Amino acid sequence: MSAGADAGFGAITPWRLRFPKDLRLIPRFETYPSVVSFAQTVPGKLALIAIFGVGFYSNPYWLPLLTLLVLTTALPAYRRILLTFGALLWPFVISWRVATPSQLIDTALVLIFAGLMFDAAIRFPHSWFGRRPIVSFLGGFGVSVLVVSYLPSGGRIHFELWQFLTILSLYIWFIGYSLLDCTSKGRDDFALQLGTYEPFWMQVSLYPPLPCLKGARYLRRIESKDSEQLAIAQIKGAKLLVWSFVLSVLLKVLVRIVHGYLGIPTYPEMLAFSVPRVPFPWFTGLASLISEFLENLLRVSVLGHRIVACCRMAGFLALRNTYRPLRSRSVAEFWNRYLYYFKELLVDFFFYPTFMRYFKRWPRLRLFAATFAAACLGNMFFHFFLQMGDIEKFGFWKTLAGFNVFMFYTIVLAIGIGISQLREPQEKSGWFRGQLVPSICVAGFFCILRVFDYGSTSPPIQEHFRFLAHIFNLVS
Repeated sequence: MSAGADAGFGAITPWRLRFPKDLRLIPRFETYPSVVSFAQTVPGKLALIAIFGVGFYSNPYWLPLLTLLVLTTALPAYRRILLTFGALLWPFVISWRVATPSQLIDTALVLIFAGLMFDAAIRFPHSWFGRRPIVSFLGGFGVSVLVVSYLPSGGRIHFELWQFLTILSLYIWFIGYSLLDCTSKGRDDFALQLGTYEPFWMQVSLYPPLPCLKGARYLRRIESKDSEQLAIAQIKGAKLLVWSFVLSVLLKVLVRIVHGYLGIPTYPEMLAFSVPRVPFPWFTGLASLISEFLENLLRVSVLGHRIVACCRMAGFLALRNTYRPLRSRSVAEFWNRYLYYFKELLVDFFFYPTFMRYFKRWPRLRLFAATFAAACLGNMFFHFFLQMGDIEKFGFWKTLAGFNVFMFYTIVLAIGIGISQLREPQEKSGWFRGQLVPSICVAGFFCILRVFDYGSTSPPIQEHFRFLAHIFNLVS
């Protein structure tokens, strides 16, 4: 099940209202021939640009974002070159006032290093690195962080190497997708690969860099090929942007009702109360956890929708990052609908290599092992190396030990997804037994698992278990 089942360059057919099936808060304008035709005209394109101008006005990078959207709309033949220009614009032009000269130099060195690896993987396909570029790169990065963390702190060598590795950690998955593209027949050269290294639409979120929309191979597949496809992509992008603001309003209303009107503390506050044994009613803790789960769903949806909307406006009809996760009837389906591109990253870098190499004689074990490698080991790897500041401050092994709560989270998540994939689907008749009950059970699983979704700054794991027992009224 695709997280972005709404995306696709389908044929445009005359639209007729079929109540209540086609009754939507935001109509399917991309199916209206007159709207698609209008979006291909200059006034139509200006109207779509205006929607994004209003939508991104509060963003500090409002002007460069809008300028790049105008250029990619007006110059579709140079769309990929403009992506490269946009990807280089932020680290070397827009951020130069807050970045130090050494950071700019290290950023340039990281990109040069990425280019050398890309060239080496192509030139020497039969070498160890050419045959296993991802294992070599990710393994080498992890070992480098471990070695440098043991160098004497405060020295010039430690500072320069750590700064280089910190910047490299921001590009690690973008570089990885370039290395995966080396074996593609129609691969892009490195000049176009650079356009996928934290592309300009990622600046919509101001969030730790996740390769939302994957790499160059994916962009080639979803790029608009003519003016009609571009119009459809941009209309869908504008719709998704508007929908993101509807969800943001819903999020604010939920927060105001739960934490304002009802006075229920947030889940981190409730956990902080639980550690020193501050008494609180069990149902208050349960309500805070449910609210945390729903608020997180809305935040992730708003963030992903705005990134994908900007990508669609640039001419790439990307799938949604979050697509109706509460309709999921299995744990695996929820994971696919909740964070589609993060799931795809784990699949591309950890699931497929494990699945293609190990346990070929035992299909069910093969599937479970590959799922565990992605949802547990890959998930842990991704989040651990986002904490480069903690690794530098507390050391590699101490920071890793502090991830014991999140490690437990990934283990339970991987087991849940693995069992969900191995189970035979059971179709039950009726909306109540076939849709509502499974969806509530799946949402409940992820809601409870949210108790352990903490990084290195988490309280001890026994405190999380105690909180979980308290909200079910098992302990006082």
